[in-house]
Amino acid sequence: MTSWLAFGGYCVAVVWAGWSAWRVRAAVANPPVPERELDVYELGYLRGGETGAVAASVGLLLMHEALLARERGIAVNRIAVRGGDIVAPEPLPDTLLRPLDRSVMAAARAYQQAPRGRWDVRPEQSIHSLAETRPVRAELAQIRDALDRDGLLDGPAARARFRRGLLPLKILIGVGAVAAFTIGLGNPIPLVLATAVAAVTAVAFTPPSVKTSERLVRQAAEKHPAYRPRMNPSGDTDDADAFARGIALHGVSVLHSRYPQLAPPPPTPVDLSHALRQ
Repeated sequence: MTSWLAFGGYCVAVVWAGWSAWRVRAAVANPPVPERELDVYELGYLRGGETGAVAASVGLLLMHEALLARERGIAVNRIAVRGGDIVAPEPLPDTLLRPLDRSVMAAARAYQQAPRGRWDVRPEQSIHSLAETRPVRAELAQIRDALDRDGLLDGPAARARFRRGLLPLKILIGVGAVAAFTIGLGNPIPLVLATAVAAVTAVAFTPPSVKTSERLVRQAAEKHPAYRPRMNPSGDTDDADAFARGIALHGVSVLHSRYPQLAPPPPTPVDLSHALRQ
């Protein structure tokens, strides 16, 4: 009688631990929506990672003519042509720039002004190379930390919370395994139960992917459909922020559609007949 009561209590504990683990898993996968509004670069990071955030910043700076889009690369705009005259570009007002924009500008300027030898020909910077520079990586880390604090990334904090939620179930797996070996094969019920619990844990309680970030990006994209160029009567673009948001929410292809020189080269077709002959 006592053994069956212990077995019943063990079953109740397994059900409670499984229910708790499911609740923790759901909370990790769907964290509360942050009260603050996410900025364009945070949305770009959620959709496309570091490349998405940097691409949105580059798009904003290109529209403001702080950067130039050259063949297969990005350069700092040192001069501009206005009314037939060659003039130096005016510095952008500080209110138009965010910390990531300033870091991207600093990295692009440092690369362009770096001393070179006579035969040192370097390619123009790309979005990926900008994302690898020290000042840009520092700002990207700030964005990542802010999103991680809100629980919107599959980062160490989310994984640690998920592991804590599984701890009671793991302890019960160990108890069931120890009971199965101490009682012996004469009573296979604990062994079967321990095996079932281990199987359920391995299959059902896999680390979840955060769904809230995907929902936030999708909702923001519905409010801001794919970017379409708009020009004011004076001929100056008035939609740099919208263009950056379009890149953040709809991908780097939005940037390439306006600046095709920045698009990666098409893949080289493979001559199958030549490969077969070899």
